[in-house]
Amino acid sequence: MNELFTALQQSLQGELLLPQHREYEAARRVRNARIDCRPAAIVRCLSVGDIQQALQLAARQDLPVALRGGGAHVAGFGTCQDGLLLDLSCMKDITIDPVRRLAQVAPGVTWGELDAATQAHGLAVPGPRNPTIGIAGHTLGGGVGDLSRQFGLTSDNLVSAELVTIDGEVREIDQESDAELLWGLRGAGGNFGVVSRFTFQLHPVNGVVAGVLAWPARDIAPVLRRARDWLAQAPDQASLIALVWTAPPLPFLPESLHFERSIMLIPTWFGAPDQADQVLAPLRSGALCDTLQPMRYADYQRLLPSAPNYQQQHVYNRGELLRDLDDNTLDHLLALFDRSGPNFSLVFGALGGAIARAPAGGTAFAHRDANWFVEVCAQWYGEANNPVMLAPAVEAWQLLQTVSSGPYANLLPDLEPCWARATYGSGWERLQALKQRLDPNNRLRFNVNISPLLSVVTASGKEDVR
Repeated sequence: MNELFTALQQSLQGELLLPQHREYEAARRVRNARIDCRPAAIVRCLSVGDIQQALQLAARQDLPVALRGGGAHVAGFGTCQDGLLLDLSCMKDITIDPVRRLAQVAPGVTWGELDAATQAHGLAVPGPRNPTIGIAGHTLGGGVGDLSRQFGLTSDNLVSAELVTIDGEVREIDQESDAELLWGLRGAGGNFGVVSRFTFQLHPVNGVVAGVLAWPARDIAPVLRRARDWLAQAPDQASLIALVWTAPPLPFLPESLHFERSIMLIPTWFGAPDQADQVLAPLRSGALCDTLQPMRYADYQRLLPSAPNYQQQHVYNRGELLRDLDDNTLDHLLALFDRSGPNFSLVFGALGGAIARAPAGGTAFAHRDANWFVEVCAQWYGEANNPVMLAPAVEAWQLLQTVSSGPYANLLPDLEPCWARATYGSGWERLQALKQRLDPNNRLRFNVNISPLLSVVTASGKEDVR
């Protein structure tokens, strides 16, 4: 096989990394240190031609293929064991059409890079509040952001895509050329091919009134209930994230909260600035920290820094989509938080608005009735599979199964096929038919995987064809 890889290198614009290459060890890693996989080869793609060449080699050698944009998915989908890894992170082109409000974006672009390019024209597309995350995986997994209550999911704003199919064909996918495949790309991940260009609808976003509100541990339960009740009445231009955690020593927090259990709200107002005080006032009572102020959207997207040495951090985060945050659910989650260690935290994020108003079944994202996502987080250093660290997060998502509509694809570390079915809900068989058409051998299986109609995929990623 080395001879075949040597021939591949000669045809690439990008770079081929085999295990003996000096950069291989660093290149095989993803953001979650729990994931320790060794691909047979890594292709650093620079062009659509590189993607085609790599996929054709994978087909000839019957190699599974992993795709990496930002490499941030908690399950480690940006790498694989013994397969071929297509690293798209060097494909960075961005073209903005401010008149038509469209952005054409290559798959290696991060959200920080895209926000900077779109904000130069006073525009944005809904995306995560983390500038280091790649646009590709986030979009294809549905894509929740603080602008989503106004403008829908990131995937709702995907107008078209250039797709390299598993056999190397380059296709333009839009509503006219292949509406069914566009439906699947809007929420069902990299199951159907390699997206080499995304075209997004953009929206005017000139600024935001936002910041941090924080309280000590004794106020966690009443503040969460207040935030829940506030969101139920808030306009779509308002959004919210709540973090229940052991606070790191962030410079904007008072020292009395450093390394202490606490709650932090990040409310946002995208409407007229002179209305912000009235809209956000119900949330502010008694806060020890209050930094709400007008700011640029790009600065807002950087409010929370990444953890130090995040590439060495072990992560088990899982997101569940909930219709409601009832008192019983909150009581059980907070009781679990109280008896857990400092490496366990909870994140509550606002949904609803335009997400819920989109027609059910209009995209592969299934759970539009959810008004909240709840992310249960275990993050630590040291032993990769420390059961003490893992236990609270696992217990938390299991507790939520009685009220969850289903998992969120972009925050799903568990690979059992039942969770893929739960993620895609009623669209499962329709997605299976698409998978059978585009990737019948399930070569693209390092994702929230959709098994072709004629096959079953085990939790280890191995395929059992019937």
